[in-house]
Amino acid sequence: MKHSMDPLLQEHKKVTAAGYLSVLLTAVTSFIGILNWLALRGLVIYLLGYYNVNPFSWQAIDYIMFISLGIGWLAYVYYSQFHFKKRALAGRVWKSFTRFLAVQLGLLFACGVPYFVLGSGNRPKDEWWLLASEGVGALVLTLLSIWLGRRASKASDR
Repeated sequence: MKHSMDPLLQEHKKVTAAGYLSVLLTAVTSFIGILNWLALRGLVIYLLGYYNVNPFSWQAIDYIMFISLGIGWLAYVYYSQFHFKKRALAGRVWKSFTRFLAVQLGLLFACGVPYFVLGSGNRPKDEWWLLASEGVGALVLTLLSIWLGRRASKASDR
């Protein structure tokens, strides 16, 4: 005899699984978000030195950048967890996750380009492979996100 599950219990399990998955995916994107935070901060400091901004104003700019990027990172973490849970309940979390990762890798790539265009500063010359992998990763994840979106829309048309 096959046991039928209570519909409320099934819904509760679905919401719980979506919550756990959203927290796991948010942990991944928030870690990369911290890397973006540090990369943006480092890029601003590098550009301040490159464009000969008064060094006495660097500390104030650094503090402002640190605090504003920290607030932005925290808002990003809250939004991504909410968004991933909502998309997990709809069954479309992987498209959103790949899109979030693509944007984050694209930001890391964009933060690394000025070092190679304007001169490396303190960065080693052999870090080009890291920059290239970030750019290729962003492109691949963007294409994967598009493919997942089209696949999901074809499935919903059936």
